[in-house]
Amino acid sequence: MKGTEMLKQSKFCLIFFLITSLICPSFIGCGSDNDNEDNTTPPSLPPDSSLTMDLTTFGGEKMAPASQAPGKNFSNASIRVLFLDVGIVIALLPATTVFKAAKSVEPVKQDDGSWLWSYKTPFLGQTYEANLTASLEPDKVVWTMKVTNPTFKTPLKNFQWYVGESALNNSNGSWQFFDPATPDKVTEIGSIEWTVKSLTKGEIAFSAKNPNNQIFGDKATYSIDGTTVLVTYFDSSAKITAEVTWDTVTTAGSLKVPDYNSGNRAYWDENKQDIVK
Repeated sequence: MKGTEMLKQSKFCLIFFLITSLICPSFIGCGSDNDNEDNTTPPSLPPDSSLTMDLTTFGGEKMAPASQAPGKNFSNASIRVLFLDVGIVIALLPATTVFKAAKSVEPVKQDDGSWLWSYKTPFLGQTYEANLTASLEPDKVVWTMKVTNPTFKTPLKNFQWYVGESALNNSNGSWQFFDPATPDKVTEIGSIEWTVKSLTKGEIAFSAKNPNNQIFGDKATYSIDGTTVLVTYFDSSAKITAEVTWDTVTTAGSLKVPDYNSGNRAYWDENKQDIVK
């Protein structure tokens, strides 16, 4: 692989590593009703899919015939997706582990009318003390996640990790993430806009916000519509967009990248062999 292509692929993956450090093909959560005018019951938590993406369907379990190696198109796309998947597996766990653990505790209503999920959860030998707060407003729920972890590389004490908003029916929302490496000052490193339209239709759009980072201004989107997944990445410095798409059932798909196949869309079939359309 040419050096320039590998560099661009690495950057394509870097933004997703950042996404997952902050933070299924199905977007569970649409339809959860938080229309609670008297605020007597806690609002429903945003869906897990508002913080993550599922790349496990890429390639599926079906391998190419033993006599055939995967084609160049699938191989090129798989390198990109592999970096994304590794980034998710490694970097996604802290935030999602802490967030998902909120489901195991009962929130307590506070004097100001907000709801507090307070709990501890372990991760890789460390313990996060989490305080997730929800404030119900007439048209939305406002969320704040604060954590304490004295054994973190930069010790955290009531650190505001991320904040967000969600629609009353959990059909859409947003998150803003802050850098735990600088807990003494507010440094926004990324934001997510998420939408859930059904159990199998939704989207997450991420934007890099830290001006000191080389991917500042870059954007990435993960969306699913039925069995079709589409991942796009916009490189703000190069002003180019790359995308990979595939079917979660057949695993056939395509990629369109400026530095591959002369910028034309390149396809593979269910056997991961190159095809022309």
